[in-house]
Amino acid sequence: MVTAVVVVMGMGMLGLTLDLGRAYVIKNELQAFADAASIAAAFELDGTLAGLTRANTVAATGPAGVGAPPNRYDFATKAIGSVQVSFATTFGGAYEPEGSAAAGSRFVRVLATADSPIYFVRTLKGANWALHGMAVAGQALESTFGPGTAPFSPDAHSPADPNFGFTAGQQYTLKWPPPGQRGKKGNTCGGDVGFLPPNSSSSRGYIDVGQGNGNSALHDAIVNNDFYLPSPYEAGSVIDWVPGNKNVQPGMDERFAQDTDQTSATYATYTGNGRRLLLVPVNDGGEPATVAGFAAFFMPPGICDPQNTSPCCAEYVGAGVADSSHKGAGAAGLYRVKLFR
Repeated sequence: MVTAVVVVMGMGMLGLTLDLGRAYVIKNELQAFADAASIAAAFELDGTLAGLTRANTVAATGPAGVGAPPNRYDFATKAIGSVQVSFATTFGGAYEPEGSAAAGSRFVRVLATADSPIYFVRTLKGANWALHGMAVAGQALESTFGPGTAPFSPDAHSPADPNFGFTAGQQYTLKWPPPGQRGKKGNTCGGDVGFLPPNSSSSRGYIDVGQGNGNSALHDAIVNNDFYLPSPYEAGSVIDWVPGNKNVQPGMDERFAQDTDQTSATYATYTGNGRRLLLVPVNDGGEPATVAGFAAFFMPPGICDPQNTSPCCAEYVGAGVADSSHKGAGAAGLYRVKLFR
């Protein structure tokens, strides 16, 4: 009789262990899904309702679920069917579903729920345990920028303005033509008509972000971000100009050709992989010039002149997001997607 009781108790403990172990695995799978889905969704937020829709779709399926089999749980045997997605403008703010959320939302919360089946101890609590994983990711405003910085620094028209005096959709100068060609009719970027660089004539717009002053190094910095920046740029950092007349057109064309969208003439219609977006420090025009802030610029077709006598013009986008193919959802500045919870 004692043996029978011990065997029954042992079997019960073994069954409970198996059920709890399965629940533990499913809980971790749901949490991993929520973490990955919220991060992927945060990259889609760009301050528009279309961005909210993209983010909602990605969050509901997981980062690999759009156009592919959805992320799964229970040892990858079941699709996660219950996913609640909500958005907020601040981490501690009110989270609303896509239809009610503000277009400028920078944070996304994902709640994934699923049942863990109970096979051995059904008498304890029904037939299943309800489990969930929850995560919040968002675009955090950054005050410094190192790896990923493009080796250009546009001149602010108004350094104190949040948008530096720039207008979204207008083109501004990344690389100035030789001093004798500046300001000439037909040889000026649209947004810089009537504006000349306040820096010395030796400053062409290239900056040293760790690559040095060589022409080939500047090419690698444009295409591959192949450099080492000992100290990241931050507001107030002195700009280290690259002197001389460098030909950046080959590097710009190579980077342009790496984009999946090579036809869009403006950022408004752009759907590419982000290679045509450049994140740069904007300088205040002082002597010495210092960083006024950071911004994203869009490379139009034929951005630089092969003869190297005309400016390289790029469209001002606004807020930039590191490693993203979209602009930021917040005000002008540099953002980085992070997991907050």
